[in-house]
Amino acid sequence: MKRFWKSVKDTIINVYNCSRGRGRRRAAGFNFKFGLPTTKENTPMPVTVSITTEQKVKATLAPVTDTGKPAKLDGAPAWTVLSGNAQVVVSEDGLSADLISSDDPGDTQIIVKADANLGEGVEEISDIIDLSVVGATAKNLGLTVGTPEPK
Repeated sequence: MKRFWKSVKDTIINVYNCSRGRGRRRAAGFNFKFGLPTTKENTPMPVTVSITTEQKVKATLAPVTDTGKPAKLDGAPAWTVLSGNAQVVVSEDGLSADLISSDDPGDTQIIVKADANLGEGVEEISDIIDLSVVGATAKNLGLTVGTPEPK
């Protein structure tokens, strides 16, 4: 029991001395260093759309700044089919295009690139479209009846 009370007494004395500035120990810590904040890389996320072999779909660009305000582009955007059999028919200003399915089901990947720098330099921004073309399904049986004839 004497040991217990001695350890309690030593603990109280240590706490008292530390609070008065004597017997201070150096506190352990971390040495953090932070750089200047930067904006995150804007990695294009594919836009996915599904159509049948009998359809087309219009894709429209509406460029915006990081805060969502409308932005201008330097020149017309370029639309390129990376893989697949669908066709892209681009409008005159390049801000929209009809994505036309092929006659065969399959996937097509389209990339749209544009220059965001309105001056002499080039700051390329891009987006990707994943176009999935599926076979058209029957919607009616197309039933016809012939003309009556004798048995």
